[in-house]
Amino acid sequence: LEAYNEFANPENINSFLVQNGRFSTVYDDIWSGMHSNIGRVYNRNSKSENDVITINASSNFDLKLGKTGVHNIQFGLIYEQRQTRSYGINPVDLWNTMRDAANNKHIIGLDSSNVVGIDTIEVLIDGRIGEFPVTLYGTLVKEKPDLLFYQKVRELTGQGLHEYVNIDGLNPDDLSLDMFAAEELTNDRKIYYYGYDYLGNKLPFDVSFNDFFTATDEQGRRTLPVAANKPIYSAAYIQDKFTFKDIIFRLGLRVDRYDANTKVLKDPYSLYEIIQTGDFYDLAEVEEDQPQNVQDDWKVYVISEGSTKVRAYRDGDQWYTADGTPVNDGTEIYGTEIPNPFYVERNLADRNITSPNFDPDGSFEDYTPQVSWMPRLAFSFPISDEANFFVHYDVLVQRPPSNTIATALDYYYWAQGPPQNNPNLKPEKTIDFEVGFKQKVSNSSAITLSAYYKELRDMIQSQTYLNVPGVPGNKYDSYGNQDFGTVKGFSFSYDLRRTQNLEMTAAYTIQFADGTGSSATSQVDLNINGRGNLRYLSPLSFDERHRLSLNLDYRYGTGKQYNGPRFFGLDFFSDAGINLQGNAASGRPYTKEQKPQRYGSNGIGGAINGARLPWNFGLDLRIDKSFRIGGNEGANPLFANVYLRIENVFDARNIIGVYAASGSAADDGFLVTPDGQSSIQTLIDSGREDDVDNYLISYQWGELAPGFYTLPRRMYLGALLQF
Repeated sequence: LEAYNEFANPENINSFLVQNGRFSTVYDDIWSGMHSNIGRVYNRNSKSENDVITINASSNFDLKLGKTGVHNIQFGLIYEQRQTRSYGINPVDLWNTMRDAANNKHIIGLDSSNVVGIDTIEVLIDGRIGEFPVTLYGTLVKEKPDLLFYQKVRELTGQGLHEYVNIDGLNPDDLSLDMFAAEELTNDRKIYYYGYDYLGNKLPFDVSFNDFFTATDEQGRRTLPVAANKPIYSAAYIQDKFTFKDIIFRLGLRVDRYDANTKVLKDPYSLYEIIQTGDFYDLAEVEEDQPQNVQDDWKVYVISEGSTKVRAYRDGDQWYTADGTPVNDGTEIYGTEIPNPFYVERNLADRNITSPNFDPDGSFEDYTPQVSWMPRLAFSFPISDEANFFVHYDVLVQRPPSNTIATALDYYYWAQGPPQNNPNLKPEKTIDFEVGFKQKVSNSSAITLSAYYKELRDMIQSQTYLNVPGVPGNKYDSYGNQDFGTVKGFSFSYDLRRTQNLEMTAAYTIQFADGTGSSATSQVDLNINGRGNLRYLSPLSFDERHRLSLNLDYRYGTGKQYNGPRFFGLDFFSDAGINLQGNAASGRPYTKEQKPQRYGSNGIGGAINGARLPWNFGLDLRIDKSFRIGGNEGANPLFANVYLRIENVFDARNIIGVYAASGSAADDGFLVTPDGQSSIQTLIDSGREDDVDNYLISYQWGELAPGFYTLPRRMYLGALLQF
């Protein structure tokens, strides 16, 4: 890093110091964002722990039943309890918090009733310098029983409450986190944790979501304990395999139960419970009659706080006008206005999540466990003496794979911005169907043709909630089970059983994968003007239109089965072989962007995933030979297998990622834009023409992105022992 930044301060670069997280930007980075300077503070200290307890029981038996013959029954049970903990704090923010907490919270001004002295200052009056008296007042202090640091730091320094404490003059070894109250660290989200307390100590398993709002220490200060993430997963399955009139059947059923085991928001549009229509019109102060087409369980919005005149209704995500007419979204009713829900809790002071009187049961409810039924059906039967037909149908369910952890601490600072994660997500579902047949070509080879179709449902995708009062901009982003997709394909394969030492498998697959989103964040850029996501089908990012694969294995046997060359009477290649695995695939899609920026780009330029990466090719090689150690007479022989494995034999530089604006893996396209040319011209105009070449070289270093390429050639020499 010193070499990268040597032009910034070449004479004094080694003398630059960082003090208590303060890092001057003067010599931070000469090229503005390319390379950090020496002395950079890694502004993160974190730890985590994941525990999993799994109970898995399975069994099988054969059952004979009449004409259907023998039924092979398999069944099992699974239970899994997870416990995930995480703790993180930023050192730089910690120092900033200390500077503020030491003096600025309890010292609220000057005490005009406390004169501590008189001073004089010299002033210019009518052209002459004269002395002017100034009264010196003491500081005005207000005790803050909920805060702790300003007291503890003065116990450390021996100073009084009226004296200023110089935080940067303290020895960090004398400081500790227990000098803070919990809210002093959690405010502004400068610290984040779950499964630990705010000091980083592990919490017991039985700490619950509601404990966050009720737990206090001996002095009555809130300790804000956050429960660990403790989802529960259980499943039961049964499968029956039997043959009936030459048809081989596999019938199965799996039942999964997923429980996030936490509290979730009752209503994603409001932290506080909104009254339902039926209850609203039962209130004595409401003079209007309920419209006939308005259901009793809709949410009520009024024209202003305290009013009973209805402005709108909402049923889930569907909004209605005051007369019950549906509209596309609440923006058609409110525009840029702030909605006014009619809350169940009418007292504004108690309708505050930070209030000691806040009742979490009014805003949160238990996650509803999701039970998924997954039938499985497969059967195959001969259609001739040399061909076989097969079909299978599966329903597969996956517990939510991401964005599920939102804690009481996240909701506590709702007014600063709601949590993006959503613990109320459902499992993702895949429905898989395949049909095909296998045809004999010779006594040692066959071809297989199959077609498959998959539906992807309830996939996780970003979701924007509009017209939400009490949050910045009256909207926030979270996640929901919004995405769906389809995968269609055709596969052809040729299998050759070992014939004259050679075994081979070759396959070709053509696939079409389309959906509304390829990842949980792929729709973020489509959120036009904050109005929510536009959802339409486009190629999914894992779509490979064409894929070819080949597996060749040439191997010599041993003993009487050896048919290879002999040297000096020895079966030199006995139990030796060579394996080649090759694959080629058409490039996956990506979204072209319009404006190149430094090491990136922005602005969608064309269709979503409308551009394609180039084809990629790979070939792996393995050469191995097995030996028997200990002689033929050994009762427990030892076998060794020595191998040489080479991955990416031709050292192909396959491109698997590019800069979205330029379409190149090596050039982001920024330097040829007006902004890029301006950055070069700025050096010239400032008299630094000699630094232009250094700037360009440094920029090219920054453009190198190893993740845009497959791994280079790698060679392994090893041995396996078997006994």
